[in-house]
Amino acid sequence: MKKFRFLLFDANVIIEISRHGLWDRIVAACDIHLAQTVIDEAQFFEDAEGNRHDINLSAFTESRAINVFSLTPTDISGLRARFSPGYFEKLDPGETESLAYLLRQSDECQICSADKIVFRVLGNLSRAEQGISLEEILQRIGSGRKLQRKFTLQYREEWTKKGFQEKLGGAGMTDGP
Repeated sequence: MKKFRFLLFDANVIIEISRHGLWDRIVAACDIHLAQTVIDEAQFFEDAEGNRHDINLSAFTESRAINVFSLTPTDISGLRARFSPGYFEKLDPGETESLAYLLRQSDECQICSADKIVFRVLGNLSRAEQGISLEEILQRIGSGRKLQRKFTLQYREEWTKKGFQEKLGGAGMTDGP
């Protein structure tokens, strides 16, 4: 099976993958790039009984099975300048850094999130093809699971379309760079 190239995850996806115990399968099937801010945000998850489970990706990052990156504030400011403050303030630091990284890549790159603002930004930038849901990834690697709606293809498509509609209506993007 061909690996996904430059697959970026948001913290909520890291948590969900950890909850399902799928890191070995995901790492085997994907060329993963994670922002350090995303790793810092995804420290633990709670199971159905409320028990806390730490998330430790160090074995994957130390072996370079997962590539970690950090952007400078200057790298990120270019993305911020493209959007009105009210639109952009909904993005957390990990999402911001991941999207800025995605937009700087010349190779095929996709971002997986469960936050509607990430998909709205991609729709607003006319880059719908660079978004992917966890449901789509799990289907492609043969590890389908019952997931919350926010991890589904339907959710991704709904919010990407909303972002594109906002662009057509003049919302989100500024006239800046």
